[in-house]
Amino acid sequence: MTINLETCLLGVIGNPLTQSLSPLMHNAVFDHLGLNCLYLPLEIAAGSLEKALDALKVLGFTGVNVTIPYKTEVIPYLDVLSEEAEACQAVNCIKNEQGRLTGYNTDGQGFLRALKEAGVESGEHTVIIGAGGAARSVAYNLARSGCRMLEILDIEVNRADDLAMFIENVSNCTTHSRLMTPDNFEAAAAEADLIINCSPVGMMPQISKSPVDSLAAAKNNAVICDLIYNPIETRFLQLGRERGLKTINGAAMFIHQGALTLEILLGITPPLAFMKEVVTNQLEGKRRNIN
Repeated sequence: MTINLETCLLGVIGNPLTQSLSPLMHNAVFDHLGLNCLYLPLEIAAGSLEKALDALKVLGFTGVNVTIPYKTEVIPYLDVLSEEAEACQAVNCIKNEQGRLTGYNTDGQGFLRALKEAGVESGEHTVIIGAGGAARSVAYNLARSGCRMLEILDIEVNRADDLAMFIENVSNCTTHSRLMTPDNFEAAAAEADLIINCSPVGMMPQISKSPVDSLAAAKNNAVICDLIYNPIETRFLQLGRERGLKTINGAAMFIHQGALTLEILLGITPPLAFMKEVVTNQLEGKRRNIN
């Protein structure tokens, strides 16, 4: 591509960004569509977030994605929040309009689109492992789209309690919060239609780990999801596959979240099939190299 004064600048801010596939995916899309755009990884050191956001304005960035650990920390530096970002108090996409920064959250919407793509209705009885920022957005969207019972487990029970209280305040979904233990998980999983790992356990490079040692307690028609997309099949999903359960990896959510980013920042209809091809080829290549 030719980079010039008309090039539209986008990127992702976070730390670390070593494993992020966002630059690969988005730059491939720009090349595929012939767009004069460039997507950059912007690894921001601790304590430099405010300066980084000021720099985005000065340099004229159209917008950026936001990832760990800044999804909540960016909020005080933004001018406006979307309804979902305000409710979840987490931002993963920022649009810059002449120095006015608007924060969005597309995690939960991306997850629901991934479920729909896989032919799965929102689980009426859902178990969520982990109660961090991504879990908050996923739980929020599930609760507002038909989920009637949500069980939240975390190694810090206070975080699970906080998320459960939030969901009950914004929806009619009944919630239970529990400390993440094998016994508590088995009790929750026994009734669940949908079990989602929203924790980072199993993410590259710790691919041999799983938030649970067994999915034996899960119902035979339960759907097993993992928000992690690298590796493409986590140990958690392997446990589901070995049980003969339907599994959905995090790549689908990642792709749909990326598509929503392009809709928000550029106003375009993203080429989903092409994006899936780019991400899948990259992840499958890494998987072959590991094996």
